[in-house]
Amino acid sequence: MSSILDQIIQLGVESTYGTAVAPTRAYEGLADTFTRDTEFIESVGFRQAMQTVRSDRHDTISIGASGSIEVDVLNKGHGLIMQHLLGNSTAPAQQGGTAAYKSIFETGADGPSGSYTIQTPRVDSAGTLQAFTYEGSVATGFSINQALDESLKMSVDFDSEAEQNSTSTASPSYPATADPFVFTDATIEIDDSAISTFTSFSLDGDLGMKTDRRFLKGSAVKGQPKRASIPSYTGTIEGEFTMAQYDAFVAGTVMKLEFIAAQSTAIAGSYYPTFHVTLPTVKFLGTTPVASLDDLTRLTLPFVVLHDGSNAAVKIEYTSTDTAF
Repeated sequence: MSSILDQIIQLGVESTYGTAVAPTRAYEGLADTFTRDTEFIESVGFRQAMQTVRSDRHDTISIGASGSIEVDVLNKGHGLIMQHLLGNSTAPAQQGGTAAYKSIFETGADGPSGSYTIQTPRVDSAGTLQAFTYEGSVATGFSINQALDESLKMSVDFDSEAEQNSTSTASPSYPATADPFVFTDATIEIDDSAISTFTSFSLDGDLGMKTDRRFLKGSAVKGQPKRASIPSYTGTIEGEFTMAQYDAFVAGTVMKLEFIAAQSTAIAGSYYPTFHVTLPTVKFLGTTPVASLDDLTRLTLPFVVLHDGSNAAVKIEYTSTDTAF
């Protein structure tokens, strides 16, 4: 008999969009949000003795599924979920002949082109683990959040071609001896200078993907999502009030912003487990700080990520011991 402790979230990279594959990596998801998307079509016309919509005039059509995977970012095993997130990815490259490997994930003009099979089996009331598989899952957005007294968190939004129950649940494979990044690992830099007064960081991405690519083709199966609008990357940093950051907001200054989570125990030599977000061009969209009688004056700086015409608008560097995604 299974219990809720046997429920898992895992994924694998598809060779062909919408063709399910066996998942290769399990994640310690913080929530199960995947649901089937369904349309109901009614046909109602003049008919004698009709009491309500007839049962043979009420059609159910499955049009896909959607959901998110939210996790604490671990120092191992996180690259697979980012492989087809931003559009461009570089496989782990060995660093200095050591056990450290770095992957790079960057935005580009094109959206994500790869897809995943995602499994989220659920336990029913009889204690049976029921398979739920979401094939053709393409990333449509993401968020990265770091707050005080918490682990670094990341969520990725997916649009799926279909939900089905015919694919057997694969045995989960978790990263061995992995550890989450936490707030004491985190620093924030502006124009390459560390700023020690910030208390939170968030970055949200809308990848501008069109997900309702359905056609008159004798089937409800939709086409793979493609970029159809300008992506949007926004976020917020918050902390104690300093005049320099407020002046940058007032002047509309364009700056480089970096979030760096690096653990203190080296993999080898000078290479440390690291999750490094670089935003080469941001503009703060804040407001005037307001004083308080019960706290230090705080400054909230929403920001928008812009493109400088050459560098990737968003770059994530992930250093771990993973030799492959």
